[in-house]
Amino acid sequence: MQNRISFVSLSGSKEFKYVLSGEKMNSDLFTIFYKLKDTSDNKNSIQLSCVAAKKLGNAVARNRMRRRLKMAVRKAILKIKNKFKKKFKYAIFAKSKIYDEDYQIIVDKLMIKLKSI
Repeated sequence: MQNRISFVSLSGSKEFKYVLSGEKMNSDLFTIFYKLKDTSDNKNSIQLSCVAAKKLGNAVARNRMRRRLKMAVRKAILKIKNKFKKKFKYAIFAKSKIYDEDYQIIVDKLMIKLKSI
């Protein structure tokens, strides 16, 4: 199955701090932080984490936001294929609007933002 995408999650506060010190792109639904991978990192893997901050709601709401964001990212990456840059590490932070927003709108906005990186 070639439509399957495997992500390598960012691990540890060092890696998150590294990505958060990079570039930032805002949307009304999410914020994308990205920074070039180190030379020691695997060039073919997609290093990406989706985060919902604790202030966005209880655990059920945060997990729903994170799940919706993860699946939208997968779908957006599949649609833009070659325009997605694997040379970056990504951290995508959900905003509270993502909870009620239509799924297709989330995918469309992600595609636009990820293409422009």
